[in-house]
Amino acid sequence: MKPIVFGTEGWRAVIADDYTFARVRAVARAAGHWFQRQPRKAPVAVGHDTRFLGAQFAAAVADELAACDLEPHLCAGSLPTPAVGYYVVKNRLAGSIVLTASHNPAQYNGVKVKGPEGASIPEPEAKWIEAEANRLLSQESDGAPPREHPRFDVHDDYVNRLVSMVDADLIAKAKLTVVADMMHGAGCGFFDQALRQAGCADVRAVRANPDPTFEWKRPEPIGENLPVSVGLTADPAVTVGLATDGDADRFGMMASGEYIDIQRTIVFILYHLLRDRGYRGRVVRSINVTSMVDALCAKFDCQVVEKSVGFKNIAPEIISSTDVVLGVEESGGFGIKGHIPDRDGTLAALMVCETLAQERKSVGGILDDIFALIGGRRYFGRIDLTITPEQHAKVAQELPSLSPTNLMGHAVADVNRMDGAKCLRDDGAWLLFRLSGTEPLVRVYAEAMSEDDRRGMLEEGRKLIVGIAGG
Repeated sequence: MKPIVFGTEGWRAVIADDYTFARVRAVARAAGHWFQRQPRKAPVAVGHDTRFLGAQFAAAVADELAACDLEPHLCAGSLPTPAVGYYVVKNRLAGSIVLTASHNPAQYNGVKVKGPEGASIPEPEAKWIEAEANRLLSQESDGAPPREHPRFDVHDDYVNRLVSMVDADLIAKAKLTVVADMMHGAGCGFFDQALRQAGCADVRAVRANPDPTFEWKRPEPIGENLPVSVGLTADPAVTVGLATDGDADRFGMMASGEYIDIQRTIVFILYHLLRDRGYRGRVVRSINVTSMVDALCAKFDCQVVEKSVGFKNIAPEIISSTDVVLGVEESGGFGIKGHIPDRDGTLAALMVCETLAQERKSVGGILDDIFALIGGRRYFGRIDLTITPEQHAKVAQELPSLSPTNLMGHAVADVNRMDGAKCLRDDGAWLLFRLSGTEPLVRVYAEAMSEDDRRGMLEEGRKLIVGIAGG
């Protein structure tokens, strides 16, 4: 079988193929060995989302931790990943293991290992667990015997905490009508409850029942996966549409019958934090996040820090200081000042509601104000190209030296190789190529000052990758 490999965040694999009880137990036992080496001697939380056999896999993980002389706290039911992180921080636990494949399709599951701050562990630590898990797999083992474990329910504490972070009275006065799409994931009963408790006048819940199949659609809150809820926002009575992913740590926004791409959503929330809340400090963004963040931060005298893709690369900046206003990534992950140093889709949704209540304008009206402030909108797009293992090897070999000199008639001024190859044009537009850390994909991203230019750059990028991959 394939070795266990930790990607952008944790290990993900296809259930009953690579993701088996034996392999999950090996990762859990390896994580247990890692927790034994840590300075904080405290229980470890175990959580899971709504995927197939989530409770059974979580129980097996708890058994393996117990066999390592650790005290597991096992969730009483499916939970958002950030709810587990909040439980860890609130109760000063050693960390957590969360069984989730986040936004991946239903046939996948995964394992995320998080530390005492509620954030994913650093890359070197993850690689240690990966190596230990593969070592353990090479040995014969029947697994730890089943045991009873303490159960925890963090629903009310977590929802109350999130609601306390926004102005519920202000939101209530705005009488917002919200479409809330939970995509059948772990946000069910959390995402919608938080919106109601925060004062939204009418919350119209969509896909609000847990379903391990996710209706055989990817539980990723992007436009192509949200046709029903996007359509519902065309109703003039609806203020905004909000969606979260399979484990409720990511977020997407809709309004007036349109999906608001994540780059516009990012500056929408950042604008509120800087202008309305008056926050100042640093904004930490991943390499594939819009340059509109940089333009907006320049208007409010904030520093921008760029990181490789993966919130595990952003979290250390938040943990190490108190001046990070926002940590954000293109996949819809928002880490907002004052909360745990991890993504939280529900908190991001609540912050959108507070923005609308504060500004007293439509989503489109607020975005127009932002674009006027920063000198115009940038147009963003992404395509995901599925590749074979052989093609993956070819792209991985060529990507470090990929250096196009011209894109859509403009010279390429520089190539940023922090994560893949980000080709920066002389007019500020950019095209980024990178291999996914969780799926067999090459992701191609583009941002430009016009829709036609963006579309053309993406097509040039697609042709470049197809030429390298040979198919």
